[in-house]
Amino acid sequence: MSLLRGLLLENLGLKFVALLLSVLVYLNARTDRPVTMIVSFPVALQDVPDSVAIASAVPPPVQAEVRGTGKQVLRLRFAPPPLSISLAGVREGRYERSINAADLPVPAGLQVERLLGPRMVSLEIDRRARRRLPVAARLEWTQTTAARPVGSVLLEPGSVVVSGPAGAVAKLDSVGLATVRMDGRRDTLRARVGPHGLPERCTIE
Repeated sequence: MSLLRGLLLENLGLKFVALLLSVLVYLNARTDRPVTMIVSFPVALQDVPDSVAIASAVPPPVQAEVRGTGKQVLRLRFAPPPLSISLAGVREGRYERSINAADLPVPAGLQVERLLGPRMVSLEIDRRARRRLPVAARLEWTQTTAARPVGSVLLEPGSVVVSGPAGAVAKLDSVGLATVRMDGRRDTLRARVGPHGLPERCTIE
């Protein structure tokens, strides 16, 4: 029994290294074989004119079956380059652009076997609007019965310029801030907070 234990535990470090090297050699051989995997390419919108804004949601990634060695396809799958779409010169209205396999940013040595989709990028383009709007504070207590009167609220800045699709900006009457908790506060409170609930595609300048 002691002999068997000695054979198993003797030079344990070297045996572990040998096992690790054998696993690496096996994986290297496996990943050199040709494989086909599904890769998702995120869509990146570029060259948007300053006069317009995108009013629709971000397009979903474009998926395709890509063939190559296991190493190449795994590298592409975990770090796919974006599919860049230029919007230079677009105007208000609906924008559509078809996608085909040749548009995908596939590195040399890999091949697109089949484009799964979506095969069309559809966007709503609106006029870009800018409005100066007041900032609205939000104060909350855990128990409303324990709320104490607030002497004054000073907001710096008191207003901001909101930029975005004209339809979304027109619906705003103020820019709400993230909630400030007042529990246990009895004196002056200073808090740095950002906007809360700003419509998608709208930004503060």
